[in-house]
Amino acid sequence: MTLEYENYDYDDEDSIDSTDVPLDHLSVLDILDNLALTTQLTRINSTVRRRGNAIKGLALRQRDRVLKGREEDIERVKRQMLVQIERFHDKWEDQRVVSQGEKLAFAYGLGNVLISGLIIGAHPEWFHVWYTVQMAYLMPIRFYTYRLKAYQYFLADLCYFANGMLLAYIWLIPDSRRMFMSCYCLSYGTLSWAIVTWRNSLVLHSIDKTTSTFIHIFPPVVLHCIHHRVDRTYQAVRFAGADKLHALNLWEGIVWASVFYAVWQTMYHIFITIRRKEEIKAGRQTSFEWLRRSYGKTALGRFVNGLPGPLPVCAFTVIQFAYQLLTMLPCPLWYRYESLSGAFLFTIFMVAAYNGATYYIDVFGKRFQKELQKLQAEVATWRSEEHHDEAGPTEAGPNENKKGE
Repeated sequence: MTLEYENYDYDDEDSIDSTDVPLDHLSVLDILDNLALTTQLTRINSTVRRRGNAIKGLALRQRDRVLKGREEDIERVKRQMLVQIERFHDKWEDQRVVSQGEKLAFAYGLGNVLISGLIIGAHPEWFHVWYTVQMAYLMPIRFYTYRLKAYQYFLADLCYFANGMLLAYIWLIPDSRRMFMSCYCLSYGTLSWAIVTWRNSLVLHSIDKTTSTFIHIFPPVVLHCIHHRVDRTYQAVRFAGADKLHALNLWEGIVWASVFYAVWQTMYHIFITIRRKEEIKAGRQTSFEWLRRSYGKTALGRFVNGLPGPLPVCAFTVIQFAYQLLTMLPCPLWYRYESLSGAFLFTIFMVAAYNGATYYIDVFGKRFQKELQKLQAEVATWRSEEHHDEAGPTEAGPNENKKGE
């Protein structure tokens, strides 16, 4: 058997087929080789099946993770949108309330200009009443709002003192010639020119800014009506002090205005500069601190701020008094000529109107630009997060496959 088996040609391996060999010619080694091959094939098949199951499980886990991540992203976006909607809703409701108040304030401011013009032209003898009525409700509002902002020390400024003097003249001592002269010089001097210095703006939708313009421009308008517009007979009876002052003597006006200025300045330093010294150091705002900050870059501001100790306050007092004297110089012209007085008041009013227009165009424009930039930043953030979430699972896939292997 062995001899015959050895007669087979093994050089051509392709011609060998185990099925062609008779079973009685197979040796024990041939059977063991077949068994080993079968076992190896079974092991390979098992390995392939195990690897296939692992790959399949990895794919399923990857799919579940991606789907779960997508669901979490969707939920996160939903939560973000809900938060944004709630914030927008709250802001919208607040804005509706604020806008309603601003609309009423705008209507009031515009109506005030119209009614004031009608009274000046038709019934100038009632303008001081119109001024008093507005002071009666604007000043409590100003005190309340400034108290909330911790600006109450601004209420001790010269403009409020001058308005108080004018009310005292109108209702308490209208026959005082010196009081009328002092009110006229202060109102046409520092008070009206403060619209330029303090950059008062006629912003009709803002009660605060309208009040600031009102307290600076209405006193000289009241005195313009009392001196130039009312009937002389009515003036002699109702405002005897104005009727006695036929011509404004500049030096006399400077003296009496300086007396009242000195009274105010002394009270201001006692009750504000000295008694509230610690609060001012802690950050409480005053007109002096505001001017130091606003004009700190100018040559005069650098000079005042560079002085040691209490000298900046002294320098501020001297400069303010010099400013008062300078603005009083044209007062005799305003007092003598009605046309020049009217032109001066119109110019001051137009400065306030121009400041208001600048506020509307520049401030509102910048505010809209900031809101637009904020919206663009939010959109860019959302897009970057979306791209990051989309790229994350794809980049993590090969690493997960390596772990599975």
